[in-house]
Amino acid sequence: MAEIVLDHLTKSYPDGATAVQDLSLTIADGEFVILVGPSGCGKTTTLNMIAGLEDISSGELRIGGERVNEKPPKDRDIAMVFQSYALYPHMTVRQNIAFPLTLAKMKKAEIAQKVEETARILDLTDLLDRKPSQLSGGQRQRVAMGRAIVRHPKAFLMDEPLA
Repeated sequence: MAEIVLDHLTKSYPDGATAVQDLSLTIADGEFVILVGPSGCGKTTTLNMIAGLEDISSGELRIGGERVNEKPPKDRDIAMVFQSYALYPHMTVRQNIAFPLTLAKMKKAEIAQKVEETARILDLTDLLDRKPSQLSGGQRQRVAMGRAIVRHPKAFLMDEPLA
C-alpha cells in the first residue's frame, strides 16, 4: 500500500457545478478509510479522481509521494471495485481473477499461484471453475474484489462494493 495525499482537491464541471471543493486528506500507508456522506456529496467523484477516472480541477494528488494529477489510470497502480462490479460473464472465476495478471503478461505459473492464493483468502477455491452466472451476489462481489487485490496495487478503492 502507499500513502495517498489529497491536497486541496477540487472538482468543478464546465456547467459551474462543483462536486468536490477544497478536500484535504492524508491516508497513511496501510490505513483503512471510509468516506461517509449523503448521496451526491462527492464520495464517488473523489474516488474517481484518485483512480484517474475524473480530472482534478485544482489541488494536488500524491500517491506514494509522487504527484499523479496528470497520470493516466493505468499508470497509477490503483485497483478499484465499483458498486456494480463488472465480471466477464464468459470467463470462469479463475479467469476473471487472473485477467489483470494476464494483461500484465505475467508468467502462467505465477498467475496460477496468485489466483490460488487470492481465492483461498476470499473463500473462493471451490468456485474457481464456475461462471459468474452460477454465483450468488456475495460470491460475485468477492470475485470482483479478488480481481482487484490479486495485482497487489498501491491502493484499493471500493465504491460501495458491498451495497
